[in-house]
Amino acid sequence: MLNSYELEEIIDIITQKVILANRTGTLETLLQQWGLDDLLNSESTYETNKDGKIVVIGQTEVKPNVLQGIIKSLNLDKSRFEFCLDYNGSKTYNYKKLQYSPNYRVVMVGPIPHSSVGKNNSSSVIAEMKNKEGYPRIETLHDSNELKITKSNFKSTLEKLIQENYI
Repeated sequence: MLNSYELEEIIDIITQKVILANRTGTLETLLQQWGLDDLLNSESTYETNKDGKIVVIGQTEVKPNVLQGIIKSLNLDKSRFEFCLDYNGSKTYNYKKLQYSPNYRVVMVGPIPHSSVGKNNSSSVIAEMKNKEGYPRIETLHDSNELKITKSNFKSTLEKLIQENYI
């Protein structure tokens, strides 16, 4: 039988291993090795605040005041929106701040560089956010054949989110 100091030391080591595995994306494997994989739910249990921020990222020719007019016409609070509407800004945007931040509800994405900061080993930062747990819902904005932020797809995406009672 271990004394309380020895037990506390083991708990600290286990905690450090779990935190590291979570950061590196290997938590599921670690828990399987320990026979604790039943602790993992196959579906994400992470949920964001319904009234959280809506981030709009990507190059667009649509002026911010036009997008804000659409927001107002849909009776949404403009303070909920965060914009990064230029190509270079979207390349260096801090996407990691969105992960496990319940105050972000939706990320609406238009054209952004494939080599954006935060893509890690994924093909793009969009794939990274869609495939990693803890990111808000991702909505890609596109016309018939490419990522593109337009007045109509911006409005229709917001209308869909309102219809779903998601925002």
